[in-house]
Amino acid sequence: MKRIAVLSSAFALITSCQNCNSCGDVVSQTYVHKYGFDLSEEEWMERAQDGQVVTVLKTGVKVARSFENGQLHGTTTYTFPNSSVIEKSLTYDAGVLLKETLNDSRGMPISEQVYEFDNRTIITFWDEKGTPLSIEEYEDEVLVDGKYFTTNHELEGKVEGGNGQRVKRDRAGALLSRDRMENGQIASRTTYHPNGEIHTVSNYQGNELHGEQLKFTALGRPLMKLNWNHGVLDGLKIVYRNGIKIAEIPYNNGQRHGKEKHFDDLGYLTAEIEWRNDKKHGCSLFHGEEESQTQWFYKGQTVSFDRFEMMENRDFQKDDFSNQ
Repeated sequence: MKRIAVLSSAFALITSCQNCNSCGDVVSQTYVHKYGFDLSEEEWMERAQDGQVVTVLKTGVKVARSFENGQLHGTTTYTFPNSSVIEKSLTYDAGVLLKETLNDSRGMPISEQVYEFDNRTIITFWDEKGTPLSIEEYEDEVLVDGKYFTTNHELEGKVEGGNGQRVKRDRAGALLSRDRMENGQIASRTTYHPNGEIHTVSNYQGNELHGEQLKFTALGRPLMKLNWNHGVLDGLKIVYRNGIKIAEIPYNNGQRHGKEKHFDDLGYLTAEIEWRNDKKHGCSLFHGEEESQTQWFYKGQTVSFDRFEMMENRDFQKDDFSNQ
């Protein structure tokens, strides 16, 4: 059964370690028969292994695992270190994981994943008061349906049949992002600064950045404009400072390629740098108030103008010869 990695590393489980004695971090381990009496480890192994194994780890985490006929069955819990509060709760049926729940230090639920037998997963995310912020259903790890709520439990976004608007908030209710979903995949995403101002506006194709991306400061001023081609920078990258354009950097398939330009706060050109395949190549011109300075580069190395022309002519002759 597939699992969706949306609840972060907090759900990294040690359930593959059926006998925690082999983990090397065990302080104590108790075996309890399903009828309530304690067993030794040898008796537990000799019997049907029905009941519960309670393990205390060096970290102070207490793990209580329920078994039936030697398989995880029922509830397995993990406490916070040196606490009785349950951090993680897992529900099994004959060794098959059915549900995972993550709680905060107060025992309030943060998120829950319910695994269906047809590769469907239902994910619920709660705010700090225990009110659901989102309920999503995935099929083969593709978002199919979703409902998204404000902290007042007002519906503010909906995905049906993989299409619609997905809204993400943190547990305090602050808006994190709004996604336009098409066929279960992100088509565009808008993220927000903590003050509510737009942080980024991005376009996607096949869950990769594709097309124009805009970035803004917390004051709403433009910060950067980029162009992507299936997750790779491709096109002109424009950088702003205090809302004023200060740089243009050309990219081709993830590499700087072409003429890079820099500007001062008044918009005057201060530098022009030639790039080829992500290396400085050609003339770099730096404009001062009284005069300009020139540097020449050949494949990233500083050279004189004469040597640059010589190397360029040599490369041209090689290319011409190879094409004959």
